[in-house]
Parts: sequence; C-alpha cells; structure tokens
Amino acid sequence: LEGAGISTDARHVQPLLVLAAVLIDLRQLGEAVEILNGADNAALPQISSGPAMALLRGRVHLAAGRLADAESDLQSALRAAESLGACGYAATARSVLGVIKLRGGDIAAATDHLACRADSSPQFADIYARSEAFTADAQLTEAREGPSGASGQLRRMCAEFRDRPGRLLGDPAFAAWISRTALAAGTDELAACAVGAARTLANARPECSALAAAASHCRGVARGDSRSLSQAAAQHADPWARASAAEDLGVLYDRRGERDLAIGHLKDALAGYGRAAADGDQARIRRRLRRLGVRQRHWSTSPDQPVSGSGSLTSTEQVVAALVAEGLSNGHIADRMYISPHTVAHHLRQIFRKLSITSRVELTRIVVEQAASDRAS
Repeated sequence: LEGAGISTDARHVQPLLVLAAVLIDLRQLGEAVEILNGADNAALPQISSGPAMALLRGRVHLAAGRLADAESDLQSALRAAESLGACGYAATARSVLGVIKLRGGDIAAATDHLACRADSSPQFADIYARSEAFTADAQLTEAREGPSGASGQLRRMCAEFRDRPGRLLGDPAFAAWISRTALAAGTDELAACAVGAARTLANARPECSALAAAASHCRGVARGDSRSLSQAAAQHADPWARASAAEDLGVLYDRRGERDLAIGHLKDALAGYGRAAADGDQARIRRRLRRLGVRQRHWSTSPDQPVSGSGSLTSTEQVVAALVAEGLSNGHIADRMYISPHTVAHHLRQIFRKLSITSRVELTRIVVEQAASDRAS
C-alpha cells in the first residue's frame, strides 16, 4: 500500500479484503483497519465491496469487544447485501450477527438470524468471516439444546480439523468452547482433538500471541490446568476471550473447592463481559457467584418502575444512566467513557427496555430517586 495507493482495478480490491480478514483472524486489528481504510476508496463505485467492507469492520469491533458497534456495522452489511442480492454476504453477516446476539443472551434473535440465511449461495463470502460462518450453528445448538445436542456438530468439526486446523482461526476462544462443550457432553476425545488442532496452529505461527493464547485456553479447559488458563487470561488480546478464560479459571477453582480464588476470577470475568456489553454472559456469571454466596449489587428502581425481565442494569449501564442524569449528550458520554456514540445508544436502549421507560427525563428521575434512597440508607 505504501506510496502506491489503491488501484481502481477490482482485482486489487478483493485480495486486500481477504488480507484484512486474515489479520482480524490473527487479532492484528490495527493492521486490518489500515488495510480497510486503504481499500475503502471512493474511486471504486462499481465494485460491490460495500457489504464485505462493513462486514469486516463489524468483525473488528466484535474482536475489540464493542458489540454495539459490531452490530451496527453488521446490520449495514446485511442491508447492503440484500439490496444487491448478494446472498453470500447476507448469509455471512447473519452468521456474525447470530454470534453477537448469543453473547448478548438473545437466543431468539440469534435463531432468527441463522434461520434467515440462504440455503445455498453462488458466492464464497464466508471467507471474510470463516470462524463465525463455521461456528454459529453449533454455538446456537448448544445454547438451545445443551452440550449433548451439539455433539454431532462437534464431531463433524473435529473431523475437519485433522486436515484443516485453520477452521479454528477467527475466534481465539472457539477451541476452548469446543473443549468445554465436548467435556460436558461426555465426548472427551473431541476435546483432545480441539487441543491438538489449536496446538498445531500455535506451533505453525509461534510469533502470533493470539494463537498461543487460544492453545493455552483450550488446553486449560480440556485438562483442568489452572496454569494454562492463567496464561490464556493474561495473553488474550480479545477482551471477550480474556473474560472467558477468567470464567473458566473461576469454575476450575470452584470445582476444587478454592472458593476465594473462584470468586476473584469470576468477578474478573464479570467485569470483562461488562466491558464487552455481553449481557448474557454477565447473567451467567452472576448466577455462578450467587451459588458461591456472593450477590452483586443490582440497580434498583422505585416500585412503579419495574425492570423488564429478570435482569438488572449492568455496571456499564449504571454509568451511562448516571451521566444521562448529569445532562450529558450521547456524544459527551462517549467521550467520557472512551466508547462510541453507537455504543452509548445501545446501552440506552437496554436501559429503557429494562426499566420500562421511554425517555431520558424518566431515567433522570429514577437516578435521582435512587441516589436519595442510597443517602437515606
């Protein structure tokens, strides 16, 4: 790219996008963004690269733990793909959106996205999101039916790993997910297969810390190895994967009866999932902590403002609510919290839904009343 610019020849554009996809797989996000910025050339109006560009930008946000921004870009990719009749791009965008919805705990929305994908497509758009296209169905099956329900899909995946370990690229926590799910389903040999595939990738690219972290995470889950899990929690650059490793470490210590260590790592996981706005994962950690006798303080409202559903506001949502009560705009809140305005808007939608309100005025009243109640108590 240096000094040469981007050619208007379409043949030069798609390799750049494929390169960006590989860099995202390896969690070299800064380089991927540079490639995307260079390829996003206004001189290419005839090239239908819009869906792929938005899809890859969404994957960058997902890898960085910005689920709201990721969803915004993936929805743009989906709209562009559908307007062009690009079924492959639309199906791939829906796969990534399904993964995002699963992390948010919205299994119904994830099911809808994956069910709406075209059965077949003349395109090979999933090269831009290989991991999500490969894994979304299995992860949804596990979420809906439990580990045993996904065992058939795991078996087919592991059969492919023998010749194509690169299937694990793209999600540094995916190999660990396979091990965890396989062990829960009683198929220990599949967990061992995932360990072998992750190790093969890490050995092939020893300079890539994302692959090393993924291999440590997978090995730690499969073998109950606290040292490997600690390494993964320290090495993962992906914030969601780092929280996942902390959760696995907390679960392992809980299994060993080491309560204090378990609580500490589960709280780390809760904070990590909170930073990634992964509400579904946070709810699971809170349940684990309650079983250990720890209750995280939940946001409370006045009796006439019930929370929708069983959850309460996350710590991030509480911060957003407090800043709204101070009269800050979404842009100013984004600057204060070092997140994007899209993410602030996402948190506000979640807050309004959970508190059954529709305006910032109502939210401000709740925040003020809660503060007064806290001072009185």
